[in-house]
Amino acid sequence: MKDIRIISGKRITPSIDTVAALCGVKLPGTSDSEVQRIFRQQLPSVLMHLRPKAALSIGSVRLPLSSRRQQAEKDALFAMLTIGGGVSRMIQKAMDKQDMLQAFVLDAMADSCLYTFEEQLLPSVRQICLEEGFGVMRRLELMSDVPESMLKIIYETVDAGRTLGISMTSGFMLTPEKSMSLLFELTDDTDMQCLEHNCSTCLAEDCALRKTNDLQITVEVALPFQHSEGGACQSNAVSRQQFSCSKGSILLDVLHENGIFPPAYCGKQGVCGKCGVQIVEGFLPITPEDQAVFSPLELQNGMRLSCKAALQGNVTACVHLEKEDTFQVLGCHRKDLVSVAKAPAPEKCFGEKSLTDQDNRFGVAIDIGTTTLAFSLVQLAGGRVIDTYTAVNSQRPLGADVLSRMQAANAGKSKQLRVLAQKDILHGLQTLLKRNCLYPALLSEIVIAANTVMLHLLRGYSCEGLSRHPFTPVTLNMEELSLSELFAGLPQGISLPCAQEQIKATLLPGISAFVGADITAGLYACGILDTKDNVLFLDLGTNGEMALKKGSTIYTASTAAGPAFEAANIKWGMPGIAGAISQVQICKGEPRIKTIGDCQPAGICGTGVVETIAGLLEDKLMDSTGKLKEPYFSQGYPLGKTIHGETIALLQKDIREIQMAKAAIRSGMETLLIHSGTHWDEIGKIYLAGGFGYFLDITKAAAIGILPKEAAKKTKAAGNTALEGALLYLKTKNHSTLQDIIKNARGISLAEDEKFQELYLEHLSF
Repeated sequence: MKDIRIISGKRITPSIDTVAALCGVKLPGTSDSEVQRIFRQQLPSVLMHLRPKAALSIGSVRLPLSSRRQQAEKDALFAMLTIGGGVSRMIQKAMDKQDMLQAFVLDAMADSCLYTFEEQLLPSVRQICLEEGFGVMRRLELMSDVPESMLKIIYETVDAGRTLGISMTSGFMLTPEKSMSLLFELTDDTDMQCLEHNCSTCLAEDCALRKTNDLQITVEVALPFQHSEGGACQSNAVSRQQFSCSKGSILLDVLHENGIFPPAYCGKQGVCGKCGVQIVEGFLPITPEDQAVFSPLELQNGMRLSCKAALQGNVTACVHLEKEDTFQVLGCHRKDLVSVAKAPAPEKCFGEKSLTDQDNRFGVAIDIGTTTLAFSLVQLAGGRVIDTYTAVNSQRPLGADVLSRMQAANAGKSKQLRVLAQKDILHGLQTLLKRNCLYPALLSEIVIAANTVMLHLLRGYSCEGLSRHPFTPVTLNMEELSLSELFAGLPQGISLPCAQEQIKATLLPGISAFVGADITAGLYACGILDTKDNVLFLDLGTNGEMALKKGSTIYTASTAAGPAFEAANIKWGMPGIAGAISQVQICKGEPRIKTIGDCQPAGICGTGVVETIAGLLEDKLMDSTGKLKEPYFSQGYPLGKTIHGETIALLQKDIREIQMAKAAIRSGMETLLIHSGTHWDEIGKIYLAGGFGYFLDITKAAAIGILPKEAAKKTKAAGNTALEGALLYLKTKNHSTLQDIIKNARGISLAEDEKFQELYLEHLSF
């Protein structure tokens, strides 16, 4: 019997824009207000009558080749979907009453629901294909790609009469009428995911929803600030670019396709608010997500979320990008803190020595973080660090955390993400070689530490297993590759260092899906197995990972808390770049702030958020439940003004984000204590790893409950332990210690732990 998957639709709502477009074709001259009135009036009944259901199956079928003169047996995915007959009966009743306008609007609403269900179904199509080891080569359309008789094959393959209750006449008419079929030709290349309908090959040239490249989008690109010679921050000059795109395109996708990457930390979910653009000419409708993120005044001034902006006409949008060379990125130690592209020049050129001098061999340790990358160049004889280079992770605009990054990979951007990671590493290596006058032949090896998702993206592995229970990675093992293997798949024309086959690349091993090689390296760097003390290790990077060593056992866990600490979900949140408010003191209700680079404030970074909340609590402007006093509850607590006179404020919802993040971290640590049978007073050392943790004021972190106050004095900021662990392995090659760490690790699933849930609720308060 065929394997047929049955999928029911969820939360399907017709689009008023689609309904208006369809009615505009069917009933020319009909006013939009009349359509909207009937739409609102009939929406509850339509939603009540929807019964979306689909049947999918993979099989083989003879399909036309591109020449259409020949056919060949091909693997294909067959799908049929329906929204049921309820809305069709509503349409018939309206026609019986001779209310043709209502009938046409209902018909358009039904079509819109069917199209929405189709869009909802495509991720399931992709997932089913990946589970069976297939990619999607192309989507085939009836009449234009395959004959109408193919509908019968699809109908029979998914057994639509039994599975969906659909009937079909000899003339290929379906009942319920609001049903449709899909057909996808499959390929062994799982990275290929061509699921979308291609309007350019469709025969329905008069379709109201047809997408053609007839829109002109003008983009004004600006950086929020720059340093002048006197040290002041000024607005950057605007560059102006113009692109063509099709009607209905999402503005963020258009920007990405043309090499413009505004932040999109939440992976296009419409919740982080960072991809906002200002529409200065033209019109974009306001979406519910826009209303949730922007104030009425901001909406009036044209602010829109580019990830939710479906283009209907020509627009001019102003996009502000982060100025990446002002990022401050942590190397192993405080002295390694440098601004991107402003690292100190080396004292001498090492390439002047003989190429045959064995004392003049070099290695590079690399930490690939979700937000930033850090490189250390090491002279292998003696293990001396010669130079440090840091950079922003180029994947960052596609998602701030590992979850949104995985969503992007699973949505067909795996190749793009891999190439971005490869280019980042390549650029770092080339910069270090050039800056130190080193011949590429002097580079012997590189060692990479990163979390499991970053390593999967670098290697081009599927992230599907990481994105759902039981969260199974492709591999956690140490990998030893040549440089050419590491850079496989790079686009042509990108030059690599010579002697690629002789340069070895080692990817350090991970512990679990969400406790990766960066934590293995960090535990290795801290010498966690070399001490008799009970040791707690906490990495507050973009993700929140923790480990508790008691005796010979290392209890590990991971919790999704980091994006809030890095201000990704904060209204005025920004990374640790020039202009970010990083230090805050509140005295008698008034804030005293310090920004990175001593610039005019542009936003607030994670440490500034924590210090503001601690100050509000101490100054009794916020109670222990996290509720701000008026007028701050309604307006937020003001911290400063931008160069444009806008008020930077910490809002009530921002405090809730931090509450949830700190509760997750604190509860995770205490859950490890419970599983290990340990009390806080039995912990000898606490290592706080990562850039955020390094600059965090421990006493203020304890004041808001990230750590207990009595544990603050045991806490040590450990810096970039992932990079230090990669460095240590580069020098020692102590593979057995890494394996001992992994062997002794015991993972605790916080999501399935009842005690964690209890503790989480307990630690929500300050």
